[in-house]
Order: sequence, then structure tokens, then C-alpha cells
Amino acid sequence: MRSLSPFVLTVLLLCGCANESAGPEAAREVVSNHVGEGFGTVGPFTRKDKKELEALSPQDRSAAVALLDRGAVGFLICSKENGAPSPAAGEALADLIKVDRIILVKNNRIVGDFPAVK
Repeated sequence: MRSLSPFVLTVLLLCGCANESAGPEAAREVVSNHVGEGFGTVGPFTRKDKKELEALSPQDRSAAVALLDRGAVGFLICSKENGAPSPAAGEALADLIKVDRIILVKNNRIVGDFPAVK
């Protein structure tokens, strides 16, 4: 019975790694399906990148920060004509492109969809 434990632990570890590696791309696909064609996505960003939320109203920013703190990842949504140049160190991408919306995803589900006000 002891030899079965390492096998079970190995299988559980491999399942966890497989789910984790699909995270950002799976989240991007959820967002792309939600917004449809004609929009670009920039992200994902996490709670350490809260400066990306500056395009939101103060109330929406507070709600988005709370979602990011609980593990959601964010995506900036812009029209495809607003190509994103590379930002300088410490500069928010939201300052370089015209952000239409910010969408937050957790566990491959949309948990927040906020319109940009700037």
C-alpha cells in the first residue's frame, strides 16, 4: 500500500501543473469570446499591476482591485486600431492605448467587466 502513495501524489502533481499552464491563454480565450472580433486584448495583468486600472472610475477601480486581490487577472480591451507600443519601465499600458473596457477573469469565468472613463 505504501508504493501506491507516491504514484497518487505524482498524478495529482501532474494534474495541477497541467491546469496551471493553461491559465493565461485560457483566460485570454474567454475574454476574446466575450468581446468578439474587432477588439484587441492586452494582458493578462495581476494585482501587482494595479496602475492599469487608472482608466476606471473610482468606484469601479475599487471593485476591480478587490477582484484582483482575490486572484482574478485583468485584460485591457481596445479597438484593434489602437496598437500597443512597448511601454517604458514602470509606465502603464493603459496610458499608451485608448482603453475601452477592462475585463477581469478568474477560473476561466468573467468576474468583472468595467467601462473605461478616461
